[in-house]
Amino acid sequence: MRHHEGTAGVENADFDLSSEEDPELVQSPWRWPMPMSSPERAILEMLDEIPKGESFHKVDVAFESLGNLRPRLLTTLLTTCRSVKTKRLFFVFADKHNHAWRQHIDMSAIDLGRGDRALTQGGRLHPTYRITIPAELMPKESLHGT
Repeated sequence: MRHHEGTAGVENADFDLSSEEDPELVQSPWRWPMPMSSPERAILEMLDEIPKGESFHKVDVAFESLGNLRPRLLTTLLTTCRSVKTKRLFFVFADKHNHAWRQHIDMSAIDLGRGDRALTQGGRLHPTYRITIPAELMPKESLHGT
């Protein structure tokens, strides 16, 4: 992710296509560890691609399934992330889906920048995170003006 420092959230996954101890496969590239983004880093990478490379809808669907994220790692990633857009969008979706981990993210160290951010034409300005998003992602109470 170009707006992110370091290797936080990058894990070596053992990618193994064989379940047997086949001597022919011991040196096979199919058995080498593969650096992969953790789900916590991957969702930030996905958010970074909005709106040009990724749709709001796909991110919304992905967020729905992220019930087991690690709040300590998320706090670290969000603290070191340099993209205000990515961080603000993260909280738009995190608040919308309200997974249990959301309440454990330490907001005090996360810089969300200043001022409004225009992200999508014809969008609505989120009342808390001050970024334009499609109307269907607005908090329910804001949509009805109450």
